[in-house]
Amino acid sequence: MLSKGIRKYVSNPVIGLLPFILYIILHIAGVQEEIALIIALAAAIAGEFPFRIHYKSRGFSVTFYISAIALIVTLCAWLFTHKYIWKPNTYVVICEVMIIALFMLLRVSKTYIAARFFRQKNLIQKALMNEFYDSAVLIQYCLTLHIFVILLYRQFTFSDAFLYSFDIVIFAVLPILIILSIGVYQIIKISNLVSKLRKEEWIPIVTEKGEVTGKIAKSVSLNMKNKFMHPIVRVALISGAKVYLQPRPVNDILSAGKLDYPFEKYMLFNHEINLAARNSIRKMIGDDADFSMKFVLKYVFENDNTKRLNFLFAASINNEDSIRRTEKMNGKFWTIKQIEEGFADELFSECFELEFEYLKNMVLLPTEIESISKAN
Repeated sequence: MLSKGIRKYVSNPVIGLLPFILYIILHIAGVQEEIALIIALAAAIAGEFPFRIHYKSRGFSVTFYISAIALIVTLCAWLFTHKYIWKPNTYVVICEVMIIALFMLLRVSKTYIAARFFRQKNLIQKALMNEFYDSAVLIQYCLTLHIFVILLYRQFTFSDAFLYSFDIVIFAVLPILIILSIGVYQIIKISNLVSKLRKEEWIPIVTEKGEVTGKIAKSVSLNMKNKFMHPIVRVALISGAKVYLQPRPVNDILSAGKLDYPFEKYMLFNHEINLAARNSIRKMIGDDADFSMKFVLKYVFENDNTKRLNFLFAASINNEDSIRRTEKMNGKFWTIKQIEEGFADELFSECFELEFEYLKNMVLLPTEIESISKAN
């Protein structure tokens, strides 16, 4: 089996064009045309078979078929025309034109190939397929440009002293350089893509009732704004009848810079919501912090930038001085009176404004009453 480090690079369409590069090298080296074509064709067939066996898919080996078909057509053209065509490099051009035409056909067949070979694949493989097609388009355009360069080159006349060198550059060095450059570019691009996907957070897509209907990469969904609804865990840190608030990040998509709980996070796919709430607050105030937690409220929130199913929890601590002060914890505890006075100045986030009355009546006031009772 291919190792994970190698397997991610098989979506590089340049791999399947290596037999074409071999043919060009053999051609320039002076190997007889038919022998060069047969060797390159054998390399295309031999390369595709282990590639398909190891990767267990024909999806990414399609460029081996493109090379093989182009080489077969070129070999047939040689069989019928080699007695009449004496111009050098003609068959290299024929092979390259066939590759361009087949890449155009490959683009048209993207929907069929995706449905036929990638329907049951994982998200990384589907992402690699998109990168594969992007590079295939780049190869097609660059080789087409190279053909135009050849047509322009044919219009000039050079002395015999320079002609052979120019032919090598135009018919061999340029196409090989184009293909290998795209291959290196694709390797770098795939490495960055795979690294990004493996670090990506996957969040569930839910209904208003909280039923999970699918999942999506967090960064992708944020760019799509409110197309999908996702569960958000929010935790209000309570000490007595006070609630801890601090400014939201200035680059936040929701109420940037407004006062809110610092404990808010997207619930990840397949994560348990109560555990997500506890992990959220422990990450901020420390693993040694002693607190009790209870579920308070679930509601749908939507504006022009986001659509979310909020789950509000309340975490209660006995001593507000026990909170660890860090860069992430730069707020303070607010009393009910201070919060109510702050509403006139629009200090708070949209979500907090919606939650406050319920939080006050269900958590803050009962806690205050209980404290007074204990004091008496």
